[in-house]
Amino acid sequence: MQLHARIAAPASAVWRYLTDPALHNQWSLATMRILSLGDQDVADGIGAYRSITVKAPTGPVRMFEVIEHAEPPARLVYRVTRGPQLLRKHRGEIRLVEEGGVTALAWRVELEFAVPGVAALSERLLEDQVGRSLRALERVADGAPAAELVMPRAYRDEPIEPLLAATGPILAEQRALADELEAAHDPKAWFARVYQYVTEGQLAAIASGAVTHREWALRLIPRFHHYYTRNLAAWRSGRAGETESPWALAFGFAESTGDRPAGERVVGALLLGVRAHIDEDLPRALAEVYLDHFAERCDYARFRADYLLMAPIFRGAADRLLGELPASAIPLSIRVAKRLLPPEVQDALTNRRGYDVPVQRLEAFERGDRLARWAASRR
Repeated sequence: MQLHARIAAPASAVWRYLTDPALHNQWSLATMRILSLGDQDVADGIGAYRSITVKAPTGPVRMFEVIEHAEPPARLVYRVTRGPQLLRKHRGEIRLVEEGGVTALAWRVELEFAVPGVAALSERLLEDQVGRSLRALERVADGAPAAELVMPRAYRDEPIEPLLAATGPILAEQRALADELEAAHDPKAWFARVYQYVTEGQLAAIASGAVTHREWALRLIPRFHHYYTRNLAAWRSGRAGETESPWALAFGFAESTGDRPAGERVVGALLLGVRAHIDEDLPRALAEVYLDHFAERCDYARFRADYLLMAPIFRGAADRLLGELPASAIPLSIRVAKRLLPPEVQDALTNRRGYDVPVQRLEAFERGDRLARWAASRR
C-alpha cells in the first residue's frame, strides 16, 4: 500500500507534524504517544519507541512501534513490534521531497498477517484511515514555517571481521557443550542447545542484513556466552553458591525428577533458562557493551530497534529444539497448538499463561539503559 500527499510547507515542517505527538495528533486518526525517546534524546531519533492507537470496527487497537531509520527531513522508517495477535509484519516508510516550498510525501506500508484474507481487509481499512489523515495533514500544515530539527550524529560501525572471527570458537564451544550434555542424558542440554541455536540465528540475521548495527550485535554474543558458561561451570562443579539464583533455579529444575512428566520438565527448564537469560544476563550485557564500545558514538536508545526486531530469533530457536524432541517430551497442549495455530497465536497463549517474553525483553532493555546511566555517573 502506498499513498501520496502534497503539502504546501517545507519538508522540515512536515517532518515535525509526522513525528511530534502534539502536532501529529492534530491531523491523524491514529493517536501517537511517545514511550521512550530515541538517539539524541528526541522523539524522531532512531530507536524511539511509541504507541499508536487506531480505530477499528471492533474498537480501538493499540500497537507499539519503533523507529528503525531516521534521516530528517527526508526519510522515516518504522516497524510495529507488538500489535494484533495475527499481525506478522507492519513496516512503514515515509519519504519527503521538497521543491519550491511544497513537500511531496510518499507513505508506503507493508502488511503481513498469519491468516489469509486478513491482510486485504486490514489494508483497505488502513488505506482509508491514512488517506483521510493525509488530507487533514494537507489542510493543517498548509503554510507552516520551516522547523528546526535535531540532526542525527554521524555513526559508523567499526570493522566487524575480527568480531565475526571471534564468534567461531564461541559457537563451536556451545555446540560441543550441548553435545556433551545430550550424550550424558543431562536435561540441561535442552537449554544449552537453544543457546547454540540463538547464536546461530543471531549470526544469520547479521549476515542477511536484517541487523542494522552489526558491530553491536556481534559484541553482545561473547558477553551472553560468558555469563551463561560461568554459571553453568559453577553449578556443574558443585559450587551452587557461586551460581546466580535465576540460573540455579533453571539448572535445579532441569535436574529435578519427582512426579513431573518429561514434557513438563523440558518446557519448565527451557522457560526458566529464558527467564534467567532475560532477567539476569540481558540488562547487564547490554549496559556493559554500550559503555565499553558505543557511549562516545551514540545514545543507548539507538539499538532499541535492532534489539526488538531480533525477537523472532528466540522463538525460532525454541521451535527448532521442539522439532527435534520426541513427542513424549512435549506437552500435549503444545503439540496441538503447534499443529493447529499460527506462531503468533501460540506466543500469545504462552505469554498469557506465564512469562510474557516480549514485555520482559523490552523491560530488560530499559533496565540496561538504567544500568548504563548509573554506571556512567560513577565513572
